[in-house]
Amino acid sequence: LRRQRQMCIRDSINIRKELSNYVIESDNLYTLKSMTKSYRGKIKSILIDPPYNSHTDYIGYKDEFDSGYEKFMVDRFKLASELLTDDGFLVINIDEGEVDHLSSLSVLKNLFHRIQIFKWEKLHPYFDKNRNVNPNKKIVKYEFIIVCYKSKASKLNFIKQPYLDGEVLKEKESKVPSTFKCFGTNSSAKDEIAELFGDRSYFQTPKPLKLMKELVRATSNKDSIILDFFAGSGTVGHAVVDLNKEDDGSRKYILVSNNESNICKDVTLKRMQMVDDKVNFID
Repeated sequence: LRRQRQMCIRDSINIRKELSNYVIESDNLYTLKSMTKSYRGKIKSILIDPPYNSHTDYIGYKDEFDSGYEKFMVDRFKLASELLTDDGFLVINIDEGEVDHLSSLSVLKNLFHRIQIFKWEKLHPYFDKNRNVNPNKKIVKYEFIIVCYKSKASKLNFIKQPYLDGEVLKEKESKVPSTFKCFGTNSSAKDEIAELFGDRSYFQTPKPLKLMKELVRATSNKDSIILDFFAGSGTVGHAVVDLNKEDDGSRKYILVSNNESNICKDVTLKRMQMVDDKVNFID
């Protein structure tokens, strides 16, 4: 059955003359394996928000791996690196619990020319007007973004840096900052979920659209293919659509999510159908 599923995915996502946007419901390991035939060396940017191995049980999917976490991630990193262009990037969003572990993996150091760690400020009063404060929960101000450069040819683009001018949020062209400030927070990402689905709790762990949009801008060109194989709420795909509208780009996204808690159909696909009427679904 698994082999039949792999063959189905392989046949369905062959590169077409007219590139398409895809949401794929599948185990991402099998999808990555199936993509190596047609997409090897074709993906400019892979952006993922993987499980944090945080032993959290309320977020709607498995986030606890214990001793199996490293192998789980390494198996996917190896396949992902094969899909990247020579000047491509792997971008990993992660928290303090695994940032040192993942960034120091010898496999990553062997697969990539350079590994750089950035901070993301996940709390900010401007964006946290609707934040629900749990007095029993540890306050964590930052999460981390691990950027893996495929080769010396991998160069980050300039981005649009948000900043506050009084109470007005503005933008300016900037190099990628060491700390991403004013790019939205966990709370503002839930506000975005509420705008789409009518409920801030519809998806528990989204990333803000602006953060992912600028990461896409930094790591891709106007005609690039972007992959997210832990697609979750679909923010990367939404970011690609928004960025194309802004700069008249033709980037294409491939989003992969599994059927755990029916996340793919109820969240990832549903969101992309709201923002992209030409999205293709494969299950």
